[in-house]
Amino acid sequence: MRQIQCPKCLGSLEQVVYAAVEVDRCITCKGIWFDSLEVEKLKAIKGSESLDIGDPQTGSELNSSTREVNCPICNEKMLRMVDIDRHRIWYEKCRICNGVWLDAGEFKNFKDNFKSQGLVGKFNKVLRGNRG
Repeated sequence: MRQIQCPKCLGSLEQVVYAAVEVDRCITCKGIWFDSLEVEKLKAIKGSESLDIGDPQTGSELNSSTREVNCPICNEKMLRMVDIDRHRIWYEKCRICNGVWLDAGEFKNFKDNFKSQGLVGKFNKVLRGNRG
């Protein structure tokens, strides 16, 4: 069993499983570490936003920090990224292992955005006359 630290508050991470996908959540700030592709898998699974139990205000405060954030797996500096559809969602991604760190509240925001994109896509198909 690997023991990793939160890249934001340096707290311990606990392993949490949802629909057979295991992620690591900080026991202090409630941010979530997703290994490569886990965030994409969980975005598509109904109810997975229940993993994000943290206070979005705490997440926002940690996200506004300008200090360097290192990958909890590789210890390499992570890239700060922005959600192309929701510019208020900033997250960190490791360019080495492709893991993603989301602060408290960000995964719920991602899921909300993912759901609304699905509805918009269906609506656009109906407008074009393609109901499939």
